[in-house]
Amino acid sequence: MDSNNSDSPSEPAVPLRASARDALKIVIVGGFGAGKTTMVGSVSEIRPLSTEETMTQAGVGVDDISRVEHKNTTTVAFDFGRISLDEHRVLYLFGAPGQQRFWFLWDRLFSGTLGAIVLVDPRRLEDSFYCLDRLEAHATPFVVAVNRFPGPRP
Repeated sequence: MDSNNSDSPSEPAVPLRASARDALKIVIVGGFGAGKTTMVGSVSEIRPLSTEETMTQAGVGVDDISRVEHKNTTTVAFDFGRISLDEHRVLYLFGAPGQQRFWFLWDRLFSGTLGAIVLVDPRRLEDSFYCLDRLEAHATPFVVAVNRFPGPRP
């Protein structure tokens, strides 16, 4: 697993403040290839932990890559990042894997969460329906964020 998801390996580590006492947790969910790993990496103040692995023949016929043709890696557990909100509160980000075969991990990721972000690819809206259903079933508060990709829009 690659825990170095940064373009700058010499990037200084941001230590957790000694005054931090309140940990908050947000889970980022969405369909396969919606941009969850990229989101965690973009907003995290630390180099994120990423469980991105190269897609192999084992996923052929299991993962639908027809609308994400250029995708060659996938999250196999979760992504993790951190944002210090102030001197006492820290927000931990957990990016959930998007493929159906990894959905069994979601219940564990939802445990103790403040809420969720549903990251939606507008080219594949139906990929977000399961996420919304699960969050509603868990009575987990959530917001919906729309990711924009280059190319024609629906």
